[in-house]
Amino acid sequence: MVSVVIPAYNAASSISATLDSVVNSKCEELEVIVVDDGSEDSLADVLETSLRINPIKLVRQENSGGPASPRNKGVGESTGEFVLFLDADDIVIPEEIAPALHALELNPEATMICSNFHVADQDLRIRIERNIDRYDLLQVLLDNQVAENTWQLSSEDAVATLLQTNFVGTSSVIARRSALLKAGPFDESLRNLDDRDMWIRLAQIGPILYRDKPFYLYRDMPGSVSKQRELRQFRERVYVADKVLHSSQAPRIRSLARQWRARSLLKIGYILFHNESRPREALTAFWGSFTSSPSSAAFRGVVKSLLPRRFYQLMVRGRSSQS
Repeated sequence: MVSVVIPAYNAASSISATLDSVVNSKCEELEVIVVDDGSEDSLADVLETSLRINPIKLVRQENSGGPASPRNKGVGESTGEFVLFLDADDIVIPEEIAPALHALELNPEATMICSNFHVADQDLRIRIERNIDRYDLLQVLLDNQVAENTWQLSSEDAVATLLQTNFVGTSSVIARRSALLKAGPFDESLRNLDDRDMWIRLAQIGPILYRDKPFYLYRDMPGSVSKQRELRQFRERVYVADKVLHSSQAPRIRSLARQWRARSLLKIGYILFHNESRPREALTAFWGSFTSSPSSAAFRGVVKSLLPRRFYQLMVRGRSSQS
């Protein structure tokens, strides 16, 4: 059985289409769990209507501020051997669930499978076809085909790639429940990277599968979690990089984690210095970037953070007048 976990917050306008795409799949054993994360719109009414038509398990909780908590709640309520994570505004391509599950069954050592996907607008008009085809770092690793349209990535290759780019579409992930329990819950302190953090942890446990057939339509909704402020996102990247450095002794993984940490701290420094006018905090970020993985950009950040603010502004004006 596959348990479909759908965290939902103020998703009244989209969740009916999401649920329809799941229940129309060709999977015989399907458990659908919707976790209402304290919605304030008419989601409850929409779900009540769906409950009268489809065998859906509804769980309600107070708003947690992010998808990690409802995902954990859904996993806790699940009974299937496999768990499919589906966002409440995405649309599964129904006939793709069964072959993805079959690939996992053929490769019992794999902890999860993810797939290609299309990017659509609010009205489900496709804007980008086969979005993951653009991820060159992933494409060069697809040399170990283990099922139709499916390739296996070694644990180290998967973690290394995820530290450089997030090629995993959350709504394409089907994970073994046993692997999820071993990896531990989604990190509820994260608001943007709880999913990427989980995929890294699952990949650290064992190899993962990638299927290049599009599995779903990612609906690019304004105001979604991915559109939140950059500063928090980059801080979360530093936090996840630190977790990897704590958990891995592999030289390649540690080197890539330090580089990811350095790039994220550099961005934090830029934001704090140029956008927030907080040079002391920017100095800490720039210095952290430099010590993680030295770069001329981080060194320049350290220097300009140490300069008196007025002196730095005069320097910038002088350069502008000369150009």
